[in-house]
Amino acid sequence: PMAVSLPARLFYLDPKAVKKEHDVRQIAQKVAQRLDLSEESVLAQFKRTDSRYIKLGISLDDEVFEALSDPKTISGVASEDIVIRRYPQGRRMSHVLGFVNNMGVGGAGIEQQFNSYLTGTPGLIEGEKDAGRREIFSRRKIHVPPIAGSDIYLTLDHRIQYEVERAIQEVVEKFDALSAWAIVQHISTGKILAMASFPDFEPERYTETTLDVWRNNALAIVYEPGSIMKAVTVAALLNERLATPETEYEVGEGVWFYAGKPLRDHVYGRVSVSTALKKSSNIACAKMGLRLGPQKLEAYLRAFNFGSKLGIELPGEENGILARAKQWDKLKPTRIPIGQGIAVTGLQMINAYSTLANDGRMMRPYVVDRIVSPSGEVIMRAKPEVIGCPVRPEVARAVREMLTGVTEEGGTGKRASVKGFSIAGKTGTAQKAVPGGYSSTDYYASFVGFVPASKPVFSVLVSVERPRPQHTGGFVAAPVFARIATATARYLALDPDLPLDDDDLRLAQP
Repeated sequence: PMAVSLPARLFYLDPKAVKKEHDVRQIAQKVAQRLDLSEESVLAQFKRTDSRYIKLGISLDDEVFEALSDPKTISGVASEDIVIRRYPQGRRMSHVLGFVNNMGVGGAGIEQQFNSYLTGTPGLIEGEKDAGRREIFSRRKIHVPPIAGSDIYLTLDHRIQYEVERAIQEVVEKFDALSAWAIVQHISTGKILAMASFPDFEPERYTETTLDVWRNNALAIVYEPGSIMKAVTVAALLNERLATPETEYEVGEGVWFYAGKPLRDHVYGRVSVSTALKKSSNIACAKMGLRLGPQKLEAYLRAFNFGSKLGIELPGEENGILARAKQWDKLKPTRIPIGQGIAVTGLQMINAYSTLANDGRMMRPYVVDRIVSPSGEVIMRAKPEVIGCPVRPEVARAVREMLTGVTEEGGTGKRASVKGFSIAGKTGTAQKAVPGGYSSTDYYASFVGFVPASKPVFSVLVSVERPRPQHTGGFVAAPVFARIATATARYLALDPDLPLDDDDLRLAQP
């Protein structure tokens, strides 16, 4: 289990209840020894006059209770039964699991979202105790047994989750980044196989971190996606039958002025829609946005669920930012198609790519597989849910085919390639928005794609905030995608759809 509830005792001090015949220093020594505290800190509590309920510590050990409940040598120290939450895997899945706060209430993640299911109902015992504070069972008057909380089973695969957490931690450390997040999603169902953010935290020590560390960046950070948005632009254009993969656009010498503003490109001459996606042409995709027009462009973005929550069973999910087309200035229809002037969450972005991989069927993402009552009854079981079909199946397949070129020779995402598998995906390098414009030094580097491209099973998104000195999605995020995709394909026991060379075949043999 990733989280368990255990019976424990909270020990507290009432300085005014210490008997005159008892030695305060001896009591402090015993308390310090049993609760792993310093003797000086405990003695300081005895001198307080502002409270008669001073928390000392928590213990799960019955021997500690016996030692600190001896009325012959100890007074002023009492205890109460409590339930504490423990996380055997430490930091693992911390942003998905969340934590239970000091009041015993879920404060983030699943713990917060499903607090009413997990908490259970406390019991009640009314009776008498002897001088040693032990219950006299023959004099028990009332006994209402407690009802345990329900068990929640997640869709996350602990093996894939481990690889994802390790990969994003290492990329943050390698590129001195502020943060990173990654998601792995099962395409045909929408279930989340892994979701992680870094920096992470220890749920049992959540008070030692800050609110921004508790935040699940994969669904709570809103950022301009950059070029990973171009696949959605192309899908909309093809679905409106305004172009084919072979339709060409004039890029010119790499600079295009529109509405008095320049847009630069690293692609030149005339390029097809397919090549524009493979080489990530800004100018070609901007012109595609003009061809669609503001109203249709906005309609498709909303059909892909940008600007709205997807409804995953986790707190903190953001809507993203997508203004109404009637509020756009003249420049917006050329910038939104390349991922500027629109802000998304990582969850929205991976779900859009999973939709393209799923022949245009958009699934609702979910992390809870089932909830089981203490009696073993399944009181909730997740069912895959189609929440939209923004493009026709043949359009989704055409875009999928074009996205395979990104990881091939000449594409921007060659470092995302995985041995034995065809990959469809897209790089993204987006300047961070700052007041008055964009930063010239800080970027979001991203890669999102799915595996295998020929018959997609899972998708992966990786985003890295402010990597340095390299900052492009192809250099920073694509290798992380490859690492996660390789591990996921292995754990899911997928058969390669591309031929392996002799060395790879030898490595694959048991």
